[in-house]
Amino acid sequence: MSRILLTLALALFASTAIAQSPPPAPPDADPTPPEPAAGPTEPPAEAAAAPEDFDSPYTAYDAGVYEQALQGFVDQQVEYPEDPEVALNLGSVHYQMKNYEEADQAFAQAAMAADDPLRAQALYNLGNSAYQQGKLQDAVELYKRTLELDPEDEDAKFNLEFVRDEIRRRHEEAKKRQEEQQQQQGDQQQQGDQQQQDDQQQQGDQQQQGDQQSQPRDGDGDGLPDELERSAPNPTDPENPDTDQDGLADGQEDQNRNGQVDEGETDPNQSDTDGDGTPDGEEAQQAEQQQGEAQQAENEEGLTEEEAERYLQGLEEGTPQQRRRLPPGSRRAKPEKDW
Repeated sequence: MSRILLTLALALFASTAIAQSPPPAPPDADPTPPEPAAGPTEPPAEAAAAPEDFDSPYTAYDAGVYEQALQGFVDQQVEYPEDPEVALNLGSVHYQMKNYEEADQAFAQAAMAADDPLRAQALYNLGNSAYQQGKLQDAVELYKRTLELDPEDEDAKFNLEFVRDEIRRRHEEAKKRQEEQQQQQGDQQQQGDQQQQDDQQQQGDQQQQGDQQSQPRDGDGDGLPDELERSAPNPTDPENPDTDQDGLADGQEDQNRNGQVDEGETDPNQSDTDGDGTPDGEEAQQAEQQQGEAQQAENEEGLTEEEAERYLQGLEEGTPQQRRRLPPGSRRAKPEKDW
């Protein structure tokens, strides 16, 4: 009398299962049980037959009627509680029913067997169960332990590499998702920074527009507000930047922008304020030119102080209103020879 030992092959990994020699069967078992299945198979059409059609849990297992197979193996375990082969078969049924915790308990009991081939098979099935539960690293370690006991187990070799590739694939996918997330966060940060810059630019433009609107209008750009030119004590033309056409803008002549002629200023309504026959604009140009020439004279190398004074005096002749004077108490040095 003999009984069969059920084996599991992870359907995604391998197409064959590990064959084991049939162990002794219980007294009421079929004297000639079928060979082990090559792996989990879909229940045949007769799976829906009445439970009494299956004379043993092995035939029920092969037909995919796992509830009846489970009950049969539970009965066997009651009769043989310490039998590791019964525990292995019981775990196989729980595995097919996706009761992975119960399957692990049964496979762990079978893995305590003294028989190395049976222990290897139990560890292999524990590896399959770990994979189904998403415990990929545990599955790798269990397949490695299987190969320590049975180095020629091709299914364990295949499953080991399969799970390792799956770990690498998931790691790469996780890394890719992380990079995409970082890129997305970077793009969002860049968009946020750009939006902030746009907002600041818009605020600046609005501030500038507000400042421009708050400033008095200067239609002719002469430096004097139009309203001041109209209502000042000495009014000027708000549509003409040089009312007296003397070459100086009205704002240049009314330097303190108070709408009247103060000391040191020229009259924007008179082209020749001092009446000397030279327009105010021309006098201003002459004064600027003389100042530049005087500065150049002072910078000339080898020019003595007395020579610089004579040079300035010569430039100032004919323009008494712009004549440079020495500080009080100072005296001009006599020339060493007649010029």
